[in-house]
Amino acid sequence: MSTAYDLGVSPETRLTAESADRLDRLFRLHNARLLGFAVTRTRDRATAEDVVSECWVRAALSINQLQADDERAYGWLRSITVRAAIDHYRRKSTTEVVTDLGDVLISVRLVPAAPPADVDLYALAELTERQAVVVKLKAQGLSDRSIAVRLGRSENAIWKRKQAGARRLRLALAG
Repeated sequence: MSTAYDLGVSPETRLTAESADRLDRLFRLHNARLLGFAVTRTRDRATAEDVVSECWVRAALSINQLQADDERAYGWLRSITVRAAIDHYRRKSTTEVVTDLGDVLISVRLVPAAPPADVDLYALAELTERQAVVVKLKAQGLSDRSIAVRLGRSENAIWKRKQAGARRLRLALAG
């Protein structure tokens, strides 16, 4: 009869003594190297420690899938670390919370029936909500990187929204 260590999960995912010993060996062999890798990826020691901790939890849950010997398991652990880092930085909510956008975002429902004195306001109504957020923050002088950090998106996503927003504004103002 083998003993099992409870990871705080369902009985199907319990860790056997043999798996726990293997996980312990892997930890002693690869933890320092994984932490160094995570520090280079996250550029923050505390975040790297969180990511590597998540890596070990995921490794414990899927240790039975590992077919490589202990010395060659680093690649498997590294891929788990990469996915844990991506998940750490991925925004939990797919929608952005829009606050204080009265001066940039004009919903079509809020546009008055009579044309305003400044026709340029209609151009802002052409922007999507996300484009308007990026345009407002860019107008405040923030860099793409700082906007990306603030919104929890990649710099590439911010650049694309900025470019698409500028294109829409040009078209709206020209027509």
